[in-house]
Amino acid sequence: MRYYIQEKDTLNASKAYQIIYDTFNKVQADQDLISKIDQTGSERKSSFQNFVLYLLVSPYTNEKVDLLNTVEAMYPRELEQEGIISKLVRKLLTFELMPLNE
Repeated sequence: MRYYIQEKDTLNASKAYQIIYDTFNKVQADQDLISKIDQTGSERKSSFQNFVLYLLVSPYTNEKVDLLNTVEAMYPRELEQEGIISKLVRKLLTFELMPLNE
């Protein structure tokens, strides 16, 4: 059985992971709750990675470009920690089309 992902689904998945990541950031002040949900911090990190990766593979639209600019403006600290993802975001915003060998 094959599953096909619709074009809009990748952008919707990206937005869902953004909501999850932002929720982790809002709850960060409550250490008791964070220790119950995400003890190692891996869930928070993977939600950010999935947010950006799904955004990168989504079809090129104005909404995608707006979200990429939002990622670059609102999450610079997270992008610094994710070297490859950061490079891809900057290249996509700069060139719009990337060579396949990268």
